[in-house]
Amino acid sequence: MAKALMSSAQESGPANVGHPLEGPAPRAFVTSMRPLTPTTRSPSYAALRPSSPFGKEPVRLARPVAAVMLMAAALAVPQPAQAAGFKHPGVLVSRAQLDFVRANLDKEPWKSAWDALQKSSFASLSYPAKPRADVNCGASSIPDNGCSDEREDAMAAYTHALRWYLSKDARYAKKAIQIMDAWSAVITKHTGSNAPLQTGWAGANFSRAAELIKHTYGGGWSQAGRLASKLRTVYLPTLLAGRPDNNGNWELIMTDAAIGIAVHLDDRTSFNKAVATWRGRLPAYIYLTTDGSIPKAPPGSRYNTKAEIIEYWHGQTKFVDGLTQETCRDFWHTGWGLAAISHVAETAHHQDIDLYATAKHRLRRAMDLHAKIQLGGSVPSWLCGGKVKADLGNHYEVGYNALHNRLGYDDFPYAAKWVERKRPMATSHFLGWETLTHAQNPASSSKETASIYGALPDGKLTYTAVDAATGQRTHGAVVSTATLGFTPKAMATLDSDTILVTEDGREGRLYRVDIQSDSGSLTFDRPVYLGPGYTHDLLAYDGSGHLFGIAGGTLRRYTINAAKPTISDISGNIKIGDGFTLKTLTATGPGWILGTTTDGRLISYRINGAGSWQRYQLRDTTWQLIEHLLSPGGGMYYGHRNEGSLFRYDDENPYDGRGDDLRGQGAVDTTGWTQTLLSAQPATVS
Repeated sequence: MAKALMSSAQESGPANVGHPLEGPAPRAFVTSMRPLTPTTRSPSYAALRPSSPFGKEPVRLARPVAAVMLMAAALAVPQPAQAAGFKHPGVLVSRAQLDFVRANLDKEPWKSAWDALQKSSFASLSYPAKPRADVNCGASSIPDNGCSDEREDAMAAYTHALRWYLSKDARYAKKAIQIMDAWSAVITKHTGSNAPLQTGWAGANFSRAAELIKHTYGGGWSQAGRLASKLRTVYLPTLLAGRPDNNGNWELIMTDAAIGIAVHLDDRTSFNKAVATWRGRLPAYIYLTTDGSIPKAPPGSRYNTKAEIIEYWHGQTKFVDGLTQETCRDFWHTGWGLAAISHVAETAHHQDIDLYATAKHRLRRAMDLHAKIQLGGSVPSWLCGGKVKADLGNHYEVGYNALHNRLGYDDFPYAAKWVERKRPMATSHFLGWETLTHAQNPASSSKETASIYGALPDGKLTYTAVDAATGQRTHGAVVSTATLGFTPKAMATLDSDTILVTEDGREGRLYRVDIQSDSGSLTFDRPVYLGPGYTHDLLAYDGSGHLFGIAGGTLRRYTINAAKPTISDISGNIKIGDGFTLKTLTATGPGWILGTTTDGRLISYRINGAGSWQRYQLRDTTWQLIEHLLSPGGGMYYGHRNEGSLFRYDDENPYDGRGDDLRGQGAVDTTGWTQTLLSAQPATVS
């Protein structure tokens, strides 16, 4: 291990530019010194029986959610997303989020948003519902036979449900119930060419209203089952069928409604189908250069050839990061598509499914590209023939909150400016009161699981799951029967399926280890040799494309360009600086690292680029016993000591450069952690 840290350098030079998908180093959440990364599976390297260093049979638990969702990809047949039941309320908003809002109603920006909601006709106790059996909607809702009525009534139901929870005035809960009961008593179908989109608009808000009332109002709702039945039979089949050939906002809005209804109905199969549809549509809606020369085709769509995809993208022939399928149509519908992507990810987040990890690069690039033009930026001649319809609405609040306030990204400034300019957000079809519910809202439904991988002295790997809220082990340690086949020196976890490990030797050989299973047993493919020259004593991955390594006191940063990287996918090799003689190293978020010294200092760094960083000394002493330091994100730190204990710590704000909000949370275990290397999966705790 390295010796004590000597550098106390201050910020210098410009912020660095990271991976082209990410821009300036953002902030996700990381592990300590050993990341994982998934790759193409080869034949199982070992079939193993779990044996626990802790002396007890591991509790069988579902595989970490992120790994399962990676495998779900964009499949037509839904894959299991999570074994446990749904968390309620958990459609777009959680109880924790709304409790945060209630505590801040006298402050901005929530005060203005709350005032606007209370003044809205949708929040009036005299609001009249106008239900009908057949909602008939033509193109652009012409003819409008109940279309506006249903959309507005669904919004009114959701508005009253929010007003109930935030005021605790039961009259508003009863009014929400009255509106929903009026519709559940008569609605039988949606007809006309706009019927699928109409079903999405109304279904999204009805599911949010029903979810809040059912799970927060104790005054009784006798017809809750009737509405649930109508959501299942009148709305859900249409929504799940999708519309792959329509403009993308259609299928995304329909998926937003589908996932909300699935959560409300505790319908795992429909939930998984909605997630699979979202995964398939996301890259077919927002382009990144890593997709290839042309955008992906929507699964099931008739648009397959290059010419057909160009036609589908409204004649656009040059594709850049953040361009959407509807950019050259207009910005309004583009904003709807981005909002629906965020809504699905938000609902999934409340169910411990991390879809933002998949969408974060595309969303940030798209939000910033369109906001920059909307704010007066020039339109290049290659974009939409040099002319765009810049009518972007207030569509970013949910996605911006998740990416900036929850995950810590600050590399999409035009989107930030647009969000601030458009507050407070009111209502539009399936969008309602999102400044109130999501602005600057860090609250989640719960703390998630810290997934920890380790290496034993004999080269075997281990996996352990720790509940971040309680500090209790919930799974493992599970130990492999196979060994790495070499002596590991440093490791970093890229995600739930992939670890990078270096060999202890003069060449500095770097390997990728692809995990096959860590539930009942820990199996992995034969390690994939990537290349030499990685002589680092410490490694840490920040969960957002940046791998940090320290060798001889020199800190370097690499860019990881693929989930299962080959050597060609690891670029950069930027020298950040010298004097980083840390004893331990972890990453706490995008562009942030944390380490300890042999004399007990705890030091946090924000890394900007070559020769540029900020240093914050959080503790002057007492951390000298820590042999490994790891963080799964969210300000949670775990310290491993040489007697085999693992202690946990909670940093209220890991990015404020202060240590006075850092608290010890006791031991996960006082003995049994005999690993020589430990690494936590990034971004598993928010």
